[in-house]
Amino acid sequence: MHSAAPGTAQLKRDALAIARAGVNGVDPYRAVARAIRRRGPTLTIGPYRFHLPPGAGVHVVALGKAASAMADAALDRLGAGASGIVATAHGYPSPRHRIRCVRGNHPVPDRRSLAAGRALLGYVGRLQATDWVIFLVSGGGSAIAEVPAPGIDLGEIATTTDLLLHTDAPIEEITTVRRHLSRIKGGGLARATPTSHQITLALSDVVGDRPEVIASGPTVPDPTRCEDALAVLRRHRLLDRVPPAVRQHLRFGARSERKATAPAEAARGPFLKVATNRQALDAAARAARALGYRPWILSSEVTGETRDVARIHAAILCSPPPMNGRRSRPWCLLSGGETTVTFAGPSTGRGGRNQEFALACAAGLDGVHGVGLLSVGTDGIDGPTDAAGGWVDGGTVERARRLGVDLAEALGEHDAYPALRRLGDLVVWGPTGTNVMDLHIGLVRSPQR
Repeated sequence: MHSAAPGTAQLKRDALAIARAGVNGVDPYRAVARAIRRRGPTLTIGPYRFHLPPGAGVHVVALGKAASAMADAALDRLGAGASGIVATAHGYPSPRHRIRCVRGNHPVPDRRSLAAGRALLGYVGRLQATDWVIFLVSGGGSAIAEVPAPGIDLGEIATTTDLLLHTDAPIEEITTVRRHLSRIKGGGLARATPTSHQITLALSDVVGDRPEVIASGPTVPDPTRCEDALAVLRRHRLLDRVPPAVRQHLRFGARSERKATAPAEAARGPFLKVATNRQALDAAARAARALGYRPWILSSEVTGETRDVARIHAAILCSPPPMNGRRSRPWCLLSGGETTVTFAGPSTGRGGRNQEFALACAAGLDGVHGVGLLSVGTDGIDGPTDAAGGWVDGGTVERARRLGVDLAEALGEHDAYPALRRLGDLVVWGPTGTNVMDLHIGLVRSPQR
């Protein structure tokens, strides 16, 4: 395998170290542990203080890719007597505490997701009105646990989800549809328990950090209506392609909403965001500064077509704006968010948006020495692959040419994984246990063509 030049290899090592620091900055265990304190009957969670009456049970209900670590932190802080349940994805760690752990599929729900959803609803449904429940929510929860609304089956939800995932619909629109097809989403999990003593702690994996979008909002009221879900399907020309039961359910719901006069549902408890993409970027910036780079955080809310956004990043790296009138010092471009890969038709390619992001930068960096870009998913899993993302630099195009790798064809076929693997620039981490969307890290050391 062709090896990169020494300077490029150091850039790549630095970028990986900065990315790891960003991921560690949103460690779910530490994020939850910082938020919870208990002294006797006094429970403090973030800025809120609660008094637990004698005999009141305290329960932890964790859902998402980071559920196990979040639950362990909460149970460590709560001490003896607390109990709970965890629903996480296959391949992700189990909790250290001996509580029930159920697993569902991701990103499309399956029968295991249905079993996980029923387990969650069953658990919260058995709580007492005097009990307290701490919901711990993280990304991936939308698919990991699902129980369909009456009249819809799981296969129809899976079909609808798969159709939406193959459009350019942003996650906000996808969750708008999902919430109206579910008994768990849109506050359904919170409504299923008889206790009103509730609080939610969340790791945000969505742009804008909106509570109703994180894991499709299982513990917060749904601010949208069935008509909004229908509008999403119309906008993406899916209304006639989704299963008839889905279409009928949403149309019936829309008619009922037009007749309703009841006030909007109120939240049943506080909602706290304990880790976000911005926090990951701040941690990455501190690591970059320690390595001698001047960090510049572009945005934590990057969206848009993956290739277009990637090319803009490449252009910035090759023509950086002056910082305090100086360009000579090594600097680091940092951004985060969630871009979209749009498929023009059926594709058999392997990859994910971070791998495609990196590969789309290669042409813009071609021939520029001392410049590179890393794009990774903070959860360690990019698309349906075992990779977290990929790296490219000013020599990638030339290395690809020598190895016989057609980068343009790989991009055209959404087949970034094998291309980056042959180049030796595929980043494989395995599940990290956290999830706050993606990190894009560009490094510049005296760029020269």
